[in-house]
Amino acid sequence: MRKYTPFLLLLTVAVACGLNLKRDAGNEQTLARSSTLKRVVRKLSVDPDSLRPLRRTKRRWVLTTIEVEEGDPGPFPKFAANLFNDREINLTIKYLISGPGVDENPRGYFSVDDKTGEVYMLKTVDRETTPTFVIKFDVADRRTGKIVDQSLVFNIDVKDKNDNAPKFKNSVVDVLLKENSPAGSDVFLLQAEDTDQRGTPNSEFSYSVVSQEPPSTKSQFTINPKTGILSFEGCLDYQSTKSYKILVEAKDHGDPQLSSTATMNIKIEDANNNPPVFVKKEFTGNVKEQQVGVSVLRVSVEDKDTPNTPAWRAKYTVTKGNEDGNYKIETDPQTNDGILTVIKPMDYEKGSRNELEISVENEEPLYICPGAGGRVPTAGGYRVPVVVNVEDVNDPPYFDPSEITVYQTEGTKVPIQLGKVHAVDLDAAHSTLRYEIPAGGDPAKWLTVDKNTGEVTVIAEMDRESPYVNNSIYSVIVLAIDDGKPPQTGTATVLIHLTDVNDNNPFLDSKYVHMCDDPKDTSIVVKATDKDIEPYSGPFIFQLLDKGNDVTNTWKLEQLQGESIKLLRLRELPTGNYTVPLKIIDQQGLATEEDLMLRICECSQEGVCRPLEAQSTSFGGAAIGALIGALLLMLLLLLCCVRCECSGKKISEFPPDTVDEGNQTLIKYNDEGGGCRSQASPPVIMPLPTADHGTTKNSMQNVSELDRTIQTLPQRSSWGLREDRMYGMHMEPAMYSRIMSLKEQNLESERMNLQEKIAMRLFVLNGLDANFNNYEPHIYAEEGELHKVHSLDDISIANNSQGLDFLQDLGPKFRTLGGVCQEVLAQKGFTLKSATKGY
Repeated sequence: MRKYTPFLLLLTVAVACGLNLKRDAGNEQTLARSSTLKRVVRKLSVDPDSLRPLRRTKRRWVLTTIEVEEGDPGPFPKFAANLFNDREINLTIKYLISGPGVDENPRGYFSVDDKTGEVYMLKTVDRETTPTFVIKFDVADRRTGKIVDQSLVFNIDVKDKNDNAPKFKNSVVDVLLKENSPAGSDVFLLQAEDTDQRGTPNSEFSYSVVSQEPPSTKSQFTINPKTGILSFEGCLDYQSTKSYKILVEAKDHGDPQLSSTATMNIKIEDANNNPPVFVKKEFTGNVKEQQVGVSVLRVSVEDKDTPNTPAWRAKYTVTKGNEDGNYKIETDPQTNDGILTVIKPMDYEKGSRNELEISVENEEPLYICPGAGGRVPTAGGYRVPVVVNVEDVNDPPYFDPSEITVYQTEGTKVPIQLGKVHAVDLDAAHSTLRYEIPAGGDPAKWLTVDKNTGEVTVIAEMDRESPYVNNSIYSVIVLAIDDGKPPQTGTATVLIHLTDVNDNNPFLDSKYVHMCDDPKDTSIVVKATDKDIEPYSGPFIFQLLDKGNDVTNTWKLEQLQGESIKLLRLRELPTGNYTVPLKIIDQQGLATEEDLMLRICECSQEGVCRPLEAQSTSFGGAAIGALIGALLLMLLLLLCCVRCECSGKKISEFPPDTVDEGNQTLIKYNDEGGGCRSQASPPVIMPLPTADHGTTKNSMQNVSELDRTIQTLPQRSSWGLREDRMYGMHMEPAMYSRIMSLKEQNLESERMNLQEKIAMRLFVLNGLDANFNNYEPHIYAEEGELHKVHSLDDISIANNSQGLDFLQDLGPKFRTLGGVCQEVLAQKGFTLKSATKGY
């Protein structure tokens, strides 16, 4: 019986499957397969000897895909499919579904009858939103609610419907298209998209051009129906049509056909399809010869393209007549003209008329559409002839060669004819040259040049060692000047190579050296120099001269040839100065004798001589005697100075206990000497000069002495007892009383100052001439003979015939001064005549 078990099981499964297929015969969308069948099949493929007793297992159903129609209008709910599970044979089960479209987003599209397992669609489905629903299927015991079988999953696909038209990504497109684009060029790639199911006629579409504005026979726009690439045929012309408006359609292949449109705004960008044309058939200009950097002329063109674009901007080239590079041409960015400029001087003698050819093109290459039938204009063309007339001017002369080299031995006796310099003047037919050496052209003033012939002559002995000679070469500048208007100048350089002679003796680099007083430091290096060069310089021969003082026993030369030698000290010497006589001989035997001044001193650690006061010194008796003599001489000089103090001290200072007066107007011009400060009375000055000018010089000295006398009097700072007493010491009682009475009247400060000064001057004039006989004026400088100056007679106040009447006409500002003068003079018994006695 056991060997028939597999066949019985297979029969049982087949019966069960047959019952299920019969039950679901009305629903072609559902197909159930038993998991038990799979296990049975696997069992059947196993060897019968290895079979074991069978056990009951769970059944699992895998469902096929369910399809629903997109946009189905209903009515809803609408049956979609029927679910089945064999557990309902033994149990009362409950069908359950869940997932997207049921209880997950998007919700509410499907439901199931929990008793029968029938699935219903509840509302219209949009495939473009959700093309597939994946739903979970379960069965549960209706009494307990427990899931009694494994979960199943089935798909619900939405069948597409042509409900979406193709859509362009941009409904309006702006395109910039160059005018010089060739026919067939791709203008733009239009892209549209249909959201219906891919791979079906509903999502497939084609492009087409619906309209073109403005319509044109020269250019026609087309679009590839599959790729959406827009192109054109023909020629674009910016000057006739600057923009186009193209309407493009995309239509799908579904049923019914759906479509949409897009608008393309094509703006034509101007390109260089119009060449520049010269406005004239020939251009003419003038330039003076030798002029550089001047504009000769302008050439103008016309261009129909858009101004200030590469298609309009012109580039000019001188194609003929500029083989020597005399010209350049540039474009004026504002006017688009070509500016012809001379960059190398022109020569009238080589040609007064230059014929050029100038070509022009745009910055952007010229494009002529093949289909437009256009051709290059010939009016004016791309090239134009240009004539430049050269005007004659005075050409400067020039030297050929401009640098002249001569050789000469220094020290040669003068005069020496070095040769001639020659200049060429292109205007020689009507000009004359003269030669000269400019200021600074011959710094050593060794040469002269004949102004007519250009003969260069040496007039002073030349010295190779002169500071004006550089590397044995002396440079001289010679000018050639014509007589044109204005005169022009040419320049030449004469290079004189001076050959050296042995005319300089060798000499020591330094005659003053020192050697440290150290037993270990017994040598120094001495170096010599010669201004001459090979073979009249070093290496030198050094010899030690024996001029007494035991030189050869004290010093020794270690090296007898070379640029330097080593001087050795043979014995210990005390500190001090020593002279070492040397003889230096150059290669040619020219010798010189020089004394080397050597100082032996105490040195610091750095090998530098210490100052004399820092060195140890011992004084002998002679040194002490000399010191005492010097001290006595200093005392004698000091006594002489003290004696001269009294007679030589100038009275030009204020007393130390006085203060400055606020309105001092005295000016010190000169000092001619002075009296002793110990004298009781001040010095007496000479009276004022008279009109005969007989003693003008002495009178000026006396006035200066009067000023110094007033400066020595006490100055007033306040009306105190000390100041009043000092005034009283130098003035008579009547004068003193008068001044004190005026002070007590509290007159203004200006009047008081005037009174004080006048009183002081009158006091000096009061016959106090005690020191006058001892006064000897000092002559500082001779002013020459005196001459009568008549103009001074008009301003002289020492006129006896006038008296004091002039004081009445001094004006209101001087009336106060006049009144004081009259009053003081009356008190003293003075008259103007007595004050000027002796003049």
